[in-house]
Formats: sequence, structure tokens, C-alpha cells
Amino acid sequence: MSDDLENFFYDPEDSDVEFLSSREEETIKYHSMNNTYKLIINDYDFEVFPDQLFWLLTDYDALSVFDVLIDYFKHPDREEYEKCAILKSLQEKRVKNMKSRAAKKGKFTYRLGVENEDL
Repeated sequence: MSDDLENFFYDPEDSDVEFLSSREEETIKYHSMNNTYKLIINDYDFEVFPDQLFWLLTDYDALSVFDVLIDYFKHPDREEYEKCAILKSLQEKRVKNMKSRAAKKGKFTYRLGVENEDL
């Protein structure tokens, strides 16, 4: 995956983006990645960010965010492999849950006990 992750941490169509320095952009990326990680490991509980503004990846609740975060944290400049392992485990659980829900979809029907002639 490329290291060009602009679309994950700010809106590239935002006119203010062009005024960011490289350092500011890296700072936003850093905070976006780490805050999104914090949110995910806390089961998407926004209470982990009390009374403050914070940066997140825009697709923080998409399945693809796991790969983006893993690629970011395994980069040779960071080598945060423990975070990668945690993310991989959470990603596998999420995929398993999604498959389980998809398999169950439509299997449960309820009979109301009302016949057409009662209407």
C-alpha cells in the first residue's frame, strides 16, 4: 500500500489543505493514525477522547482501516509491531463477526399470529 494516505485523514477538497506544511501534514497523519488506533482498541468508544478535538482517519469504521493502520505502524521508521498484532487480531474478529451476521441474515422470521382474514 502506498504511503499516500491524504484521503484518510483530511478532506483533500478542503481549501485549507494547500496551506499545510509538510510538518503539519505529518503531524495530522500521526495523530489521525494513533487516535484511530486508540478508538478501535477501545471498541469505538468516543469517551476515550473526553472534551477535546481530535483527528481521526475518515474511514475509521471501515474494514479497510485495519490495513491502513497496519501499513502505517509497520513502517521501518515506526516498527510498532505490537500494535500491528493487536490490529490484525481485531480485524480477524471483525471479519468473523461480519461473516456470522451475513450467514444468519434472513434465518430468523417471526410469525405475528395475525391471519389475513383478521385484517
